[in-house]
Amino acid sequence: MDAAERNDYENFKFGGTGPDNAYVKTFDQGGFLSGVEYDNIAATYPDTVTEVYTYKLVAVTVATITVIYTDASKKYLVSVVRS
Repeated sequence: MDAAERNDYENFKFGGTGPDNAYVKTFDQGGFLSGVEYDNIAATYPDTVTEVYTYKLVAVTVATITVIYTDASKKYLVSVVRS
């Protein structure tokens, strides 16, 4: 992707009409969130080896992804689970 194409992509993925109506468009690339629409992602870190990503659409949770690592270095994954 050259610079002009990248600029077009960046302009396309953001929408809305003014600062109070701005939103980010999401694109389904398959995988864990295939078919899930969301407008908010919140990350929490309940302990040193766990990351929890909560996806919401209009304040309603539509998916949660929990990532667990072997230790606090987060070098190796134990699991990634969508619920």
